[in-house]
Formats: sequence, structure tokens, C-alpha cells
Amino acid sequence: MRRMLAVAGVMLIVLLGVALGGTVSAPGAGQPRYLDAHASTKDRVNDLFHRMTLAEKVGQMDQIVIGKLRDRTSPANGDCNNAGGNNDPLQTTCLQRVLIDYHTGSILSGGTDNPAMNTGRGWAEQYNTIQHYAVEHSRLHIPVIYGVDAVHGFGHPFEATLFPQSIGMGATWDTDLAKAAGAATRRQLLATGGNWNFAPVQDLARDNRWGRYYETWAEAPVLASAIGGANIQGLQGGGFDSPQVAATVKHFAGYSQSINGHDRVEAQLPIRYLQDVLLPPYAGGIDAGAATVMVNSGSINNVPATSSHYLLTEQLRHRLGFKGVVISDYGDVPALQTAYHVATDFPDAIAKAVNAGVDVSMTPFDYVGWNNGLIQNVQNRRVSMKRIDQSVRRILTLKFQLGLFDHPFVDPDQADAAIKANRDLALKAAQESITLLRNQSNALPLSPSAKVVVTGPSADSVANQLGGWSVSWQGVFDAGNHVCCMGPPDQIPPATTVLEGMQALGSNVVFAPDQAAAVAALGSADAAVVVVGERAYAEGLGDDPTPMLRADQRSLIAALMATGKPVIVVVIAGRPLGLGPAETADALLMAYLPGTEGGAAVADVIFGRVNPSGHLPVTWPSAADQNAGDFNTGGPSTAGDEPKFFDQLPGTNFGQGSGYNARYAFGFGLSYTTFQTSGLSVTSTVSRNGTVTAAFTVANTGSRAGAEVVPVYVHQPVSEVIAPPKRLVGFTRVNLGAGESRVVHVSFAVSELAVTPYDIDGAGRPKVEPGSYQVQVGSLTADFSVRR
Repeated sequence: MRRMLAVAGVMLIVLLGVALGGTVSAPGAGQPRYLDAHASTKDRVNDLFHRMTLAEKVGQMDQIVIGKLRDRTSPANGDCNNAGGNNDPLQTTCLQRVLIDYHTGSILSGGTDNPAMNTGRGWAEQYNTIQHYAVEHSRLHIPVIYGVDAVHGFGHPFEATLFPQSIGMGATWDTDLAKAAGAATRRQLLATGGNWNFAPVQDLARDNRWGRYYETWAEAPVLASAIGGANIQGLQGGGFDSPQVAATVKHFAGYSQSINGHDRVEAQLPIRYLQDVLLPPYAGGIDAGAATVMVNSGSINNVPATSSHYLLTEQLRHRLGFKGVVISDYGDVPALQTAYHVATDFPDAIAKAVNAGVDVSMTPFDYVGWNNGLIQNVQNRRVSMKRIDQSVRRILTLKFQLGLFDHPFVDPDQADAAIKANRDLALKAAQESITLLRNQSNALPLSPSAKVVVTGPSADSVANQLGGWSVSWQGVFDAGNHVCCMGPPDQIPPATTVLEGMQALGSNVVFAPDQAAAVAALGSADAAVVVVGERAYAEGLGDDPTPMLRADQRSLIAALMATGKPVIVVVIAGRPLGLGPAETADALLMAYLPGTEGGAAVADVIFGRVNPSGHLPVTWPSAADQNAGDFNTGGPSTAGDEPKFFDQLPGTNFGQGSGYNARYAFGFGLSYTTFQTSGLSVTSTVSRNGTVTAAFTVANTGSRAGAEVVPVYVHQPVSEVIAPPKRLVGFTRVNLGAGESRVVHVSFAVSELAVTPYDIDGAGRPKVEPGSYQVQVGSLTADFSVRR
């Protein structure tokens, strides 16, 4: 009786602390070890773990969409079988059934799951309501972990500051900036409750037909690893053992390399290609300390990734050394039965996924089926208790590391200010991302006093400028965009468009709403700025078999060019597009999807306040409206015909048009000043486990300050396994004043040169071949050798 009274007293203290918004820990004799904030994470996990029933453990392995907590159609007994809408309140009966009766350990707010009050405060209050119920009503007071997609900042609250989408951040080649942007996103999430962020995408850019192309950092593994790793470090605010927010490396693995450029379809990948090209960016994110990994929704070599033990255990756990939580993507466990037909029923699908290595299923609806199915599998010995215990320990460890047991709630009074902060940083990111692709006769920069006509469908469009994952899954409301799932018309973010940015800096800027007005206005103007590109989209709704400027945009550009006046084309898009007449415009800027401050950044570059320094993180393929590639005469590849990468493998086609054939090569980008690189030297001999350092001088030989991006490549003259002509192994970004020079050092691990050895069927661990190599920096070369 004394023991029962003591435990009851501790629980009362805990609940009083919860009610007052404090921690769930309460010092004192008889307190459960797991509630002691001063105990080690290992001890706390062990103590809680041994108190849990099988049903409570199984519930921790499930993530349910928030709509299941809003079900307004449920009968009095609270079945909660239907997902309510965003304007429906959270239902107590559903909170009880999902969180308590079925012990669900994680809640998801997906792409369209905004609270009725879609502000920072609204998100914080919604999170607190759910978390209070979980902590106060569950037997062991276990908090939920709350999942969101904060892809370029926390994009859902409509007043949030948003950064360039990932492809634009990749164009900065600036790891410090990527880390700072991650840290800014972390502060947004900590204020609003999203402690598990399903970002960043560490898939490589492979095919610009794919609707998620803009969510990738780069086509080169080293660049994607570096930018993504830095972003993860900023996002988590701590290493693997001490994250403030859990980052997610996704989508493991090979998600971006489908057979036809469509989202969530099959991939056929040689293991050598998978290991040597596609896996390194995921490894970079894992090495940066990412707490979680999300699985590829597609199949690889006819096996769904979600059920692949080879992928999720052999590769991810054993070879890459990942020790954190693995989560499926949306609905992918039940899809093993319903879409892939490799499972006979839901319990069979659950067994396949869990045995493959999935720790948490983003189910996201059938919490009853998950709970009952996994318990049934344990009872039938289709899934071992050892395997359940592995997952639950990982999940509990993450919750303790995130501080959810000690500080489970957020302060709604701080939330609005947090999501609106860091606009200066977002502006800097947009400025650094903008890539100058063409500048004939120094058409740019324009004088602020020049009379400029601004036109084009993206000149004054917040929706186009932000892209998907902004306010809602498919982006900001746009009456002319025929997709589902956009934000409501009364939730337009306070962004600066290109027109607004131009008008703020130029003294004589006029807007022309259509082609006729633009041509007429240009007659008395000095230049035209035409802003073109794509409407917002996300995921499969953005798949495009022929990515190019639409006919009306090409017509507008051609009509303006026909006047003989200078025409500056600004492309706002999530991928390289076939450009048509824009290829010969006086100036061409790629702005990507530049975020809330993107319009101001474009204006800064056009009027010369900022010297452009972005460099392409991907190859810009040749336009589909030109020669599509004749076998006899050669010719450019089509816009959707990637891979045509800078490190294309050599062949014996004798130059018949199937080699690397870019319109603008990987790493290309112009500046308003000029640079020169000289004096290359490298480490002469190194072991397979060593590090090579390249030293060289970068000089600004022009008349104004600027930043230069210098890629460092390695060429392998002779190799056992065919190697690309050059591989990116490192890079530097150097800010230099006019006439300034600086010696820089770029180091890279020799392991970057590892390839899968042996014959066509090679599948062993990648190894570095000993022998001769050559570092290439621009036109400079220096040799080094790797010892046996």
C-alpha cells in the first residue's frame, strides 16, 4: 500500500507539472527513473521500456495523420474511422481512441493538414492540445513525436519566412548558409511544435521530368552531401545524440532515379550505380548526424524499398552505420498489399516492412489494423519480440534526446514572431542562389534610373515564386493553376515579388500585364525584364514529360526580342527548362524557386546592388525544341533526356551525339567581375584512408567585389572499373574584393574515390583503387597517387 501511495503521489506531482506547462519530471523519492531529467538517456529508456506492454510498444511504432483526431462523423463510441477537415476541431473521443486506447506514438500533419488558424500561434496551440492529452492521459505519460514537412523553412503558417527551395540552395555552393537556413527552420519548428521534420531530400537530381526535382540539392554526390549535411546540422542544432529537432534523410534510396521520370514508380538500378552514385548523399546526411531516415516509396529491381531487408538493414544499418529511427513514407506499408501485391493482407505487409527494417510506419490511417496486425504477428512469431524491442528502444531514445519528456510543450505567445523571423537570411540565400547564365554585351546590370518594362506570368506571382510545400502541399492559392490542394485565397504569404522588388529599387519601372502591352511599352523603354517559368506543384502532380517554357511564354519573349531592345529573361522554376528564344536573350537569370524574399533578390542582381554568384548545381540539358539528337550528325539531348551529367561515363561512340551535351554545364555561372585561379599543388602520395589537400590561389581580376565558386575535380587516367572523366571531390566559395587574391585549401577524403570493385555483377563494399590520379581545378592539373 505504501508503494502504491508513493507512486500515486509521484504521478500527481507529474500531472500538476504538466498542467502548469512545466516538465514531466518531478524529483523525489519513488519517482520512476524514466521521469528523472538528470538520469542518462540509456537508463531512462531502459526503465520505461521494461514498464511497457506489447500494445504500448506497438503503438509507438505507428504514425497517424492528424485528421484522424478531427473525425466529426464518428459515433458516440468514437470509432474515428474518417479523417476530418482542417476546420474541424480536435475531438476528445478521437484523441482518447488514437492516442490512449491504441497508444499511437506519433502524429503527422501532412501537406494539407493546416489548423483552422494557420498561423504560428495556431500551430502551437494545436500541438499543445494533442501533447497535453497524450502526456496527461496515457498510462506512462509518453509524449508523441510530431511530424511535419518543413522543406524550405516551415512553409505551412502562411506568414512564415521561406528560403529558396533546395535546388536554389544547392546553387549557392555555400555550406555555412545551408546550415544557417537549417537553424532558422529549427527555430520555427521549436516554436510551433514540429519536432520531427521530414526533410531534407538527399536524393540526387537525376531527371528534370520528375516533379520533386527542386527538392534535391544537386546532381553531384559531393555537393548534395555537403549542402545537405550542413543543413541537417543546422536543423537539428545538435549531433545524432542531442538533436533539438529530428531531421530526416530521405528517400532511402534511389527514389529520384525512376525508369520514366515519374514519381513513386519503379527503378532498375545496378548495385554498382546504387552504391557509387546514389548512396553517397544519404551517407553524407547520416554522417552529419541525422536522427531519422525515410524509405523510398518506389521499388528497386522489382522489390519495394519498404520491404527490402537488403536496402534497410544490409546497406543502411550494416554498411552506412545508421543507428537511428527508420520511417516509411506515406501509406507505404499498406501499399505492400494494395499497390505492390507482395503481401496477402495488412498484417503480412506489416511483417514484411518491420522485418526489413522499418521502425515507424507512416500508416497514416488504420491505427487499429496496425496495432492488431503487429500484435498478431508477434503472437504468430512472424515478427520477433527482439525486432519490436529494437524499434521501440530507438523511438524512445529519440523522444528522450529531443527533450519531449522534460519539456513537452511550446509557448504559443512566441510562435508568430519565430515563424516570421530571419527575412534577412532568406534574402541572402536568394541573392546567392541566383545564377547568371547569359550576359551579352554586359546587358546587366541595369541603371536604377533606366526605364524598364516588367512583364511575364511570374513577375508578380507569389505562388510561382514559392513553389510547392508553401502554405499547402501544392503551394499558394493560384486561380489559374489547375491542381488540387493549394492554400486558401485568404492566405497569401507576405512575400516580395520581382515586380515589387524592381519597383522598390528602380525609379522608372512599369508593369505590362500582357504581350501587347509589353511590346507597346518597350517602344519607349530602355529594356524589358520578362519573368517566366512554372506554376507551383509538388511531387507527382509536377511530373512533366517535356519540361520547357510554355508556348505563350516563348511567344512573349520572341515578341519582345523582335523590338531590338535589350531583353532580360528571369526564369522562376524548380528545374532546368527548354528555353526556346530565351537562349539568345540579352541576359538570362535562373532564380529557381527563391522564397519569400526572392523578388527583392532578383531586383538586387538586375540593378547591380548584388553581384550574382550562383553556379548551377545540375546540368541544364539542351532544349527539346532544337535537334533532338541525330545518331549520324550528333546534336543536343532533349530537356527530359537526362542523365546527361557532367561526369557521364565515357564510351566508344566516336562522338556521335550521345555524350555529355549540356546547354549549360554543371557548375556554370557568370559574374559581373572576373576571376583567375593559379598555383595548384596537391598532396603527392596518400593512403586509401588518407586525405588529399589541394592548394591554389583565387584572384578577383575585375573591378568590383564578388564571390567565386571553385569546384575541385579528380580524373583517374586508368581504372579497373570505368570511371567518369572527372568526379567532383570538393569545392570552395571565396568572397574577394576587387583586385584581391587569396590562397585557399580544399581537402577531400580519398574514400570519395571508392567504387564497387570486380566484374559486372560486383556488389561488394566500394573500395579505392590504388594508382595514379589527377586533381583538376579549371584548366590547372596536379598529379597524386594512392598507395596500395
